[in-house]
Amino acid sequence: MTDDSLTLSLISDVPDARIAQITRDLARDLSRAGVRARPVETSPGPGERGDPFTLGVLVLALVTSGTVKAIIECFKAYLSRERALTIKLTRADGTQVEVTARNVDTPAMRKALEAGVSASSQ
Repeated sequence: MTDDSLTLSLISDVPDARIAQITRDLARDLSRAGVRARPVETSPGPGERGDPFTLGVLVLALVTSGTVKAIIECFKAYLSRERALTIKLTRADGTQVEVTARNVDTPAMRKALEAGVSASSQ
């Protein structure tokens, strides 16, 4: 992770296959909103092939204060479909923000996301 990126983790008690699908869909939708999102890659284990990735984790780059509204709208759509989903954003300095169906559209969450974006882009 670079200093100007955010790590997004999806947490839920749904099956791994569902988390993997949500992660792919969210990465696609964030990219359409102008936020570069990619899975976190890991080193393949013994006997494994392909490009393994950490389930439910994305790295977000090119997040600006102008994209916060688009990110929140995207999160709202996913949290309305998966009410038990928690989205955790972590800055390079370790600061975390958890987004849930209850707090996704609150002024406090918008302020926390904007603060996280401005701090990560400095």
